[in-house]
Amino acid sequence: MFYRFFSRSHFPVTQKSTPHHVLSEPAQRNRQIFFVLLILCFIINQAFSQPYQKDEMQDLGTFAEEHDLPIHFWDVTMKEQMETAQAEQLIQDLKAQYPVQEEENENGMKYAFKSSHKEAPFDVLYNVILPLDKSNPAEVIIVLHGEDWDKQISQKYEKEKQAIQEKYLTKGSQVYTCLSVQGSDIINHDEFLNIAKTYFNIKHISTNNDNLKNSRIEKSTYGYTKTWEQFYFMENDPKNVQVTTVADRHGEKSFMIGTPILIHEY
Repeated sequence: MFYRFFSRSHFPVTQKSTPHHVLSEPAQRNRQIFFVLLILCFIINQAFSQPYQKDEMQDLGTFAEEHDLPIHFWDVTMKEQMETAQAEQLIQDLKAQYPVQEEENENGMKYAFKSSHKEAPFDVLYNVILPLDKSNPAEVIIVLHGEDWDKQISQKYEKEKQAIQEKYLTKGSQVYTCLSVQGSDIINHDEFLNIAKTYFNIKHISTNNDNLKNSRIEKSTYGYTKTWEQFYFMENDPKNVQVTTVADRHGEKSFMIGTPILIHEY
């Protein structure tokens, strides 16, 4: 009917041709908007699909809590080299707050400070090493050490670490994290490793048995997880996780997991 109406009508019908580029521009804009929205949806989905990670110790503490692992101790070590004059000023600032222990050797002078309060859930240890040769850089080592972990400790740790990094260190400092878990008769190195491997999705795994006499280390396993940014290469594979079984002089075992490598003195 619509076609017959116009074909039989005596009204003049004026036909105007629309340029092709005028018709194509809206369609092109719609396609561009569609692809932009598609990319944004992908980025948002990726962001929310990844767990929110604060730092390595927060991750290890949550790992221990979720698996009911009895914590032996935990350490977060921050190391940095700085100019001697800057390190000497740091020593004076720390002396005004904490008692100091001084130790001299053939390489230089070591200043040790300890921030410890009965109410505090963890200790903070400050070590500043001044070299005898003033042309060499000084070294600052700050360690947060605790023997328990829960939500309140996690919050206090986060604030303390941030305050230390802002006041005493720079973004170039190296951070090493260690969690020690008490062993038991029902779990061994491989079982503990499997728990950590599944939780942190650890890849590129290699294990070494320690055959040195009088060594407290029984076995060490190295691997890589995308959870943490720092890593190094070992035999052409990236590594940033170390799991170690340690036995004390009484034969009691503990399992240690650290990133990017354990530097704790066994």
